[in-house]
Amino acid sequence: MKVSYKNGKRGFTLIELMVVIAILASMAVIGGNAYLSHMKDGDRQVAQSNLQSVHKILGQFKTDYGSYPCDNTAEQLQEEKPDLNFGELTGEFSNCYYRQVFYSSANDSEKPFFAKLAVAGKATKEADERLANGSALARGENAMSYVLRKGSDDPNRKEPVGKNNVPLAFCSIYPTDTPYSGENIVFDMSSYDGQALVLFGDGSVKNLKDVLEEDETDEAKGTIQKGKDIFPATKRGRDVAGDYLILAPEL
Repeated sequence: MKVSYKNGKRGFTLIELMVVIAILASMAVIGGNAYLSHMKDGDRQVAQSNLQSVHKILGQFKTDYGSYPCDNTAEQLQEEKPDLNFGELTGEFSNCYYRQVFYSSANDSEKPFFAKLAVAGKATKEADERLANGSALARGENAMSYVLRKGSDDPNRKEPVGKNNVPLAFCSIYPTDTPYSGENIVFDMSSYDGQALVLFGDGSVKNLKDVLEEDETDEAKGTIQKGKDIFPATKRGRDVAGDYLILAPEL
């Protein structure tokens, strides 16, 4: 093959061009992955900050009503303020119980409940701040799960968490319309690169990456089979993880 010269310079051969293109493609992939990882780090930081805001909101609600949102406080709110309507205050989703905070001095904005999630074909959306007529924390406007206890006398009733070393909320667990038992929690492994956050009653937020185990059937899921890894046992060593319920947000 003849190679043409101009002004004493040789042009690129086809092989050289292919090598350059391959190098540029590899750099684009590496750079793209780094960019996505950076974006997810930012999303996780927003989620952590908002979880801490949720803790303050729940703390103010507890000051106002004597406990965190639960079935008892829902009944109290409906009795005291029947003219207000922010939506269902009990149910199988965390949105229901978080709506209770709008009845108190705790909070008047949906923004603290936002975190960027996209899992199982569902995603969160920015809050529209519409609260009246049952519109508070509508589907997709809340990303935080919520932890409750099974009723001591009636397991169908949901009671509040009371101890500082027990989780109050997670971000993010795999969406479901049936509450998880604390003995077996399934997490969203895709939104934050396999990481998940847990808010404890003392206000601390911890990363659960080290205790998650990937589900063999679905890379988007992770599960904790031993609730005692998160939910503390009693002083006598009894595992009480099964007494806790984790409600997923309605996505």
